[in-house]
Amino acid sequence: MFEKLGIVTNIWAEEIANGASFDELMVEFGANGFKDIEVREGDYLRNSDFGQLIEELEIAMSVYTDAEFRTLCDAVWTKQPYQTKHVTLFEAIAGFTQKASGLTLSYAMSHSWLSRATDTETDTQQIIKAKKLAYLLCPERPRLRLVDLDTEGDIDASAAIANLKHYAALLPEYPMVFAVENARQTATLTLKLAVAGGAKLTYDETNTYRADGTTVNPPAEFWRAVEMTDLTSVHFKQKTETGVLSEVGDGYVDFRAIAEHLKTRHYTGDLLLENTPTAHSLQDALRSREYLLSC
Repeated sequence: MFEKLGIVTNIWAEEIANGASFDELMVEFGANGFKDIEVREGDYLRNSDFGQLIEELEIAMSVYTDAEFRTLCDAVWTKQPYQTKHVTLFEAIAGFTQKASGLTLSYAMSHSWLSRATDTETDTQQIIKAKKLAYLLCPERPRLRLVDLDTEGDIDASAAIANLKHYAALLPEYPMVFAVENARQTATLTLKLAVAGGAKLTYDETNTYRADGTTVNPPAEFWRAVEMTDLTSVHFKQKTETGVLSEVGDGYVDFRAIAEHLKTRHYTGDLLLENTPTAHSLQDALRSREYLLSC
């Protein structure tokens, strides 16, 4: 199971801050067997070589209809002829897709989906843009994940579900997996809202643990509630009283128990590593994979 472990790109944040290339890290991790790569939005990404390409692309998007942009995405990946008003930009994108050949890329960002939007149109346009980026990264298997790091306290469940239904319905001509992750809220509540809103769940058991090792909700409660068809991805990182570790090892999270749940219930989604960033993320990832394989 863990031999197919992938990664979330925010583990590269320190290296990119020190001048490393996003593209080169992607190629290096792919060559070491990490084939599923979730591109996580953030300042580190925007400051990278690929982030600059994304910013140019976001500006260019408005020039094309939804159908035209999808056609461009498909053509770049399949190396078919295409017409574009941004020749240099799409040549650079074609170069990126060539480096990403053999990898499965997805896109994830922070977004306050648990709260009612103060500006509905701006909120809608943010999701449309994100869906187009997710499609560009992998037209064959596009996936967009949202994580809400801001909403706390009591949740307006009806507003959260309405948001998810609205987001899922946007750009129907861009079919993709749409998912949310448990963060500040309990995994059980996030699961319930995701299912009601027509979204899949990305599960991170580490997020259920407080600094002292107590849980926001017991993992057993989540595993009793979840169906494997509700899950699209499972994230792995470890937490102790010192915080989230730079490589997976012993700590609060019982990886053997998670592996048993997934294996016996025939889980088919991906498994993604999300360690705390360091200047040697590949070594951390390789040691983490070794540890997980021992589980």
